[in-house]
Amino acid sequence: MNIWILSSGFLGIFTTLIHIFAGQIDPVKPFLQSDLKVVPKATLLACWHLVSATLLTSSLLLSYTGLYSVELLYLPAQLVGLLYVLFALVFFVVGWYFFGSKVFIKLPQWGLLLPVGLLANYGAM
Repeated sequence: MNIWILSSGFLGIFTTLIHIFAGQIDPVKPFLQSDLKVVPKATLLACWHLVSATLLTSSLLLSYTGLYSVELLYLPAQLVGLLYVLFALVFFVVGWYFFGSKVFIKLPQWGLLLPVGLLANYGAM
């Protein structure tokens, strides 16, 4: 068992659940009720669920890799970890653009994404 990668996988699953359930309340529901045209609305909703699928699949990969210490999957685990670090960076940059130093409060998603990436990369070294 690789506790670092397993922890990143479990935190990733937790993050996925927050994305799927809490995300429906705050960003998705108001977005769907907006006056945006149907095609862009449908496209953005599909993108939202593409992210859900990515978060779930990558978290399951990390959990499996960590639980069984599958060294053959350490490189993919590192790549998934890098992806999560990049996700956190995107939230930070976009948040900084819109909110300046209030990014840490207005777009706190980075706070869940970054630890998943760091734990995965540490565990796969």
